[in-house]
Amino acid sequence: MPAALVDAMLRDQIAPLTSDVLGPGVGQGYGASVLRDPPAAGSTLRPGAIRWGGAYGHSWFIDPAARTTAVLLTNTAFEGMSGALRDQFQTAACP
Repeated sequence: MPAALVDAMLRDQIAPLTSDVLGPGVGQGYGASVLRDPPAAGSTLRPGAIRWGGAYGHSWFIDPAARTTAVLLTNTAFEGMSGALRDQFQTAACP
């Protein structure tokens, strides 16, 4: 896959627009949400980190600046996708 295509998938494509669904400090790439402002998003990840989750409880993130990739697989429905469990996992993996 060409590097330019991967870069486009993982780069914020909606800046400077914001999304109520994604929340403050977060943009959207073609393949995942993109962290713009960690303090605004309440995130321990670095700017440019990408993440996504699914309704059945999985969540993943890639933080290139920290050289960290993590995957959380649960059967907790929305909690694993966007709840406190996901946030606690992210903080433990990337303090």
